[in-house]
Amino acid sequence: MDLSQIATFRMAADTPESSGARATFARILERARAGDRTAFDSIVILYRRRVLMTAWRLLGRLEDAEDAAQEVFLRLFRCLNLFDGKRDLAPWLYRITINVCHDARRRRERTSSLPIHELSPPNARVALPAQLDEDLLKTEQKRILELSLAALTEKERTAVVLRDIEGLSTKEVARILGSSETTVRSQVSVARVKIKKFIDRQGFTSEAGSKKGRAR
Repeated sequence: MDLSQIATFRMAADTPESSGARATFARILERARAGDRTAFDSIVILYRRRVLMTAWRLLGRLEDAEDAAQEVFLRLFRCLNLFDGKRDLAPWLYRITINVCHDARRRRERTSSLPIHELSPPNARVALPAQLDEDLLKTEQKRILELSLAALTEKERTAVVLRDIEGLSTKEVARILGSSETTVRSQVSVARVKIKKFIDRQGFTSEAGSKKGRAR
C-alpha cells in the first residue's frame, strides 16, 4: 500500500457546504448555544461520525473512541455558550477531540501493561484469507494503516491524521494544534516516513493484495 492511499481513508467533512445549508446550521448552532437540547442533538448527529473516526485513529481502539466521543460532546455542551457562532465549529471540535484523546491515552498508559504500539485496533489479529477480494483488500489496508498510526508518537499521529486523513491544510492543522506550520510539516513528514517503513516491514503490497511471507 502506497502512502498516498492514506487519503482513501479520509472521512468527508460533514459541515454544510451550500450557503442555504450554512445559514440553517448557523441558526441551529445559535439555538444550541441558547440551551436548546434538540438543536444540540442535531449538531451531535452532524459531527458524531467525524469525531468518532478521528478519535479511533488517535486511540486505536473503537471502544475507547466511543467513550472519547461521548466526552467530546459533553465538553462541547458545557462550553458551547463560549463559542463564537460566526466561526467554523469543526476546528474547535478537533481541538476538544485531540485534548480528550490525549487524556485518554495518558490514563491508558498508566493502567495498561502493554506498550501503546502493541494495543491494536479491532480485528487487528484476525487472520485473513490468502486470496483477498476487493472488499477484504480494503479491510487489510485499513488494518495496516491503523497499526502504523499506533506506532507513531502522539504528536506525529495527531498531525498526520489531521493533515493526511482528515484532509486539513497545514495552516489549519497548525491553528488547531497551536503550533507553527513548519513544526506541522516536520511532524507530518516524519510520520509519513515511519508509516511507509511500517507498511514495508509488513510486506504488504496493494498489487499482490496479500501479505508476503518472509523467510524465517
